[in-house]
Amino acid sequence: MFLRIYFFFIFFLYSSYVFSQNAILQNDKSNSRISYELRHPAHDVVGVSEELEVKIELNRNNYSIINAIAQVRVASFNSGNSNRDSEAMNLIEAIKYPYARFRSTSIRDFGDTLTIYGDLTFHGITKNITIKGNKKISGSKLIISGNFAISLDSFNVKRPTLLFIPSEEYLRFSFKCEFTIN
Repeated sequence: MFLRIYFFFIFFLYSSYVFSQNAILQNDKSNSRISYELRHPAHDVVGVSEELEVKIELNRNNYSIINAIAQVRVASFNSGNSNRDSEAMNLIEAIKYPYARFRSTSIRDFGDTLTIYGDLTFHGITKNITIKGNKKISGSKLIISGNFAISLDSFNVKRPTLLFIPSEEYLRFSFKCEFTIN
């Protein structure tokens, strides 16, 4: 009987140690944002959303990021022009496809730089993308920033036009997410 209790106690301590190595963190939405830039020969457009939701799996020992998922409601982007935003929502069919979602497939964490590989689902289509990022730890705060670009054509999104001239094919994104490390 004593041997069973001893093994149970050792197993409990070992499993607590192993499972406590990783933490799931949710970003602080009030200190996180994502923006896009769409270039056109006449002018560039920037839209910003503060509704970015991100969860990461963090190794508590070395603060490396193991996994990440993210989503943003596409109608939450604001370019400062409601007519332009309304037209953009029509082009990306925001009612039919209300969210853009990302799920990492692998992450290369080099301390202060990140290369994140994963699947982006946008406009009902899923494509592999690569995100280049930076990681900074300041006290109990973990700040991740980065950027990536997507081809509107590859996601079957009609490019906006101005004076019958279409915008560039690529939509460029940048983001910043803040997490509290417990």
